[in-house]
Amino acid sequence: MCETSSDTAQMQTEIDGSVFTGFKRVLRKGTLAFALIITVLFAMIFYQHQRAAEAVHSVDHTRQVIAYIDALRTYLLNLDTAVRKFTDSGNPAFLDPHLICRESGCPSAEQLIALTRADGVQFARLAPLPALQLALETGFGALQQHGEAGGHTGPALRELTGFDKSAMDQIHRILIEIEKEELNQMETREKARIHDQNLSSALLGMAGLWTGLALLGLYRETVRLIKAGTNAEHTITQLSLRDPLTGLANRRFLHENERHLIASAKRSRTKMAVLVVDLDDFKAVNDRHGHAAGDEVLMTSAERMEQLVREADVIARFGGDEFVIVLNQVENAAAAREVASRVVDGLSEPVPLAGGGTVQIGASVGIAMCCSNGETFDDLLSKADAALYAAKRDGKSTYREADSLGV
Repeated sequence: MCETSSDTAQMQTEIDGSVFTGFKRVLRKGTLAFALIITVLFAMIFYQHQRAAEAVHSVDHTRQVIAYIDALRTYLLNLDTAVRKFTDSGNPAFLDPHLICRESGCPSAEQLIALTRADGVQFARLAPLPALQLALETGFGALQQHGEAGGHTGPALRELTGFDKSAMDQIHRILIEIEKEELNQMETREKARIHDQNLSSALLGMAGLWTGLALLGLYRETVRLIKAGTNAEHTITQLSLRDPLTGLANRRFLHENERHLIASAKRSRTKMAVLVVDLDDFKAVNDRHGHAAGDEVLMTSAERMEQLVREADVIARFGGDEFVIVLNQVENAAAAREVASRVVDGLSEPVPLAGGGTVQIGASVGIAMCCSNGETFDDLLSKADAALYAAKRDGKSTYREADSLGV
């Protein structure tokens, strides 16, 4: 039970550290990073939209207030001008209401107060205006009645009717202060809007930088994982094409590369030889000394064969104590027989064991030359196997050539 738990834990550790788990981790991090960035971007865009809408509304309102102040000032100036012309000339035509307020409705202080009611300071400043306007309009009405009655005129009449210059000056002073304050507030709001816009642009730039850094980090991590995956795939491929004990090529390697090996021999217009090697008396080593000693003999035999051939040649272990040597670009069958002879001699030398002592085996070799009749690699292996069995029948520790046997 403990061993099962240990194996399960080890398997889980390998899974957690695998390349595919790394890709899942990158995908998860990328999704979270982009979700966060998109959320921040949408929040900033919404905030900027709200602030821009508030700024536009504020500017429009301020313009409306200023326009109304100008209309009210114009109306009061028209009143003052009409009264002055009437008192100077005595002509009641100057008091015609249509000349003073040409619009459908004359502006009033109450309406201006309603426009600025949200601003407590402005509201307090405008509080005296309704009474002052009412006094002026009452005095103007008295002047109209006086003019219609044909009474005398003169500057003193203004004061008698309540249309005094001090009230007009006070109204103009209040309106000028209100207009100035509105302009200052509009400038302040515009500066705040520009500041918010610059801040949003800076935040958008930072978000873009974060996005770039996130993409760069994900790219680097992805490249690392792809490289690790490629290396793992290469390692797996190599392991699948190699014998795990001796490190030599295996049967699959030869079958996957047989076309290349045969084509290479044909292009160079030389011969290719396939040697099938079988260790003699190898079973006795396993029976007497154990499988560990047998593995030592296999590894030593593989090392000796590697020393006897060229780098361009291929040695493969087909399983058990059977090996295949592919000699690329040999001049003739004599050269192949020479290599076979060296293999027989080399593998007949005593093999030292790690636990002490030595064992001695032999080797039988079958040779098949390529490729006079368009044989396939399997055909060559069959011919070499037949030659190998002939060598075994003839007493082992020797080699035989398939062509000389008529195979």
